Amino acid sequence: MRNIENRLALAWLGATMAVAGWCSTAGGAVIVIHPSQDNSIYSESNSSNALGGLFAGETQDQALRRALLKFSIAGSGIPAGATITSVSLGLTQTKIGPGTSATFELHRLSSAWGEGTSSGTGSGGLATAGDATWNYRLYSTSLWTSPGGDFGSTSGTATIGTTVPSLYTFASQSGMVADVQSWLNSPGSNFGWILRAADESPGITTAREFGSRESLGQEPALTVNFIVPEPGTLGLLGTGVSGLLLRTRRRR
Repeated sequence: MRNIENRLALAWLGATMAVAGWCSTAGGAVIVIHPSQDNSIYSESNSSNALGGLFAGETQDQALRRALLKFSIAGSGIPAGATITSVSLGLTQTKIGPGTSATFELHRLSSAWGEGTSSGTGSGGLATAGDATWNYRLYSTSLWTSPGGDFGSTSGTATIGTTVPSLYTFASQSGMVADVQSWLNSPGSNFGWILRAADESPGITTAREFGSRESLGQEPALTVNFIVPEPGTLGLLGTGVSGLLLRTRRRR
């Protein structure tokens, strides 16, 4: 009977964690989140690319591309009050021009922006209502404070090579961890990141395309490691397990 009780307790714990969408690790728990919203903006026009790939970098014509990504942290299943210990962002590079390896940056966005129904290739497509563009954060009703996006200092960097297709990763960095923790604690402050080339000086060709959330199997993936709060979440799990065991004993 004791073995049956143990198996029931483990089953309860596993089922509860599965519902939350994360799994336990030696140092806490981990979850992989795909974007709830993404888009690309283009310096030479009010084009957008809500349903196409994500573009970032500088073209041979010295036009800039920047990609916008938002991940729903508070709605991902991470318990409120959890401590974020590390995060990493994986991007699948799907196309590159004549450029070489380059450093790219993530910056935390400070204004809400949109994803409409625009679609295009490297130059984007005609913006639709609610799209983000170089000038508009919500086309065509709300402008960015600064053309090209409203964002803060660098949260993370990564060197993106020239292999296509290939997965490149922004390894965990303190700024990225702080951003995700803030988005969990204060969901209303979550406007996501902007992805841009670190060097946007004229003549530095760095433009490339990455899979977007519409790219099945190549969508951006944010891996979040966290520690669940004590005694809140684990205490609740313990109460559920204890209740299950008590009911089992009463039936004997």
